[in-house]
Amino acid sequence: MDRAWLPQHAKIYGQKVNLSLFYIGIDSVKIHIILLPSNTKKTIDVKKNTSVTEILEKLQIKPDTVIVTKNNIPIPIDEKLDEAKELKIIQVASGG
Repeated sequence: MDRAWLPQHAKIYGQKVNLSLFYIGIDSVKIHIILLPSNTKKTIDVKKNTSVTEILEKLQIKPDTVIVTKNNIPIPIDEKLDEAKELKIIQVASGG
């Protein structure tokens, strides 16, 4: 897990400021999602290297009912996402 460390004391504009010693976890990314055909937009936070399957589970979407695209290119549901991305989740329908 990547972490950013903030010092206990810092000078901001010449003023000494007392900050609590703490770490900020930076191992998560924001995923921007567009659900089609409803054109609903969502942003979710997930850990780095989260798979598309895990994102679909978080959204309570069955993987066999959608096609997921990144940059308008279909991607496999086991693909890991390691940086902020925009995904389109397209609901598919079949029947007769």
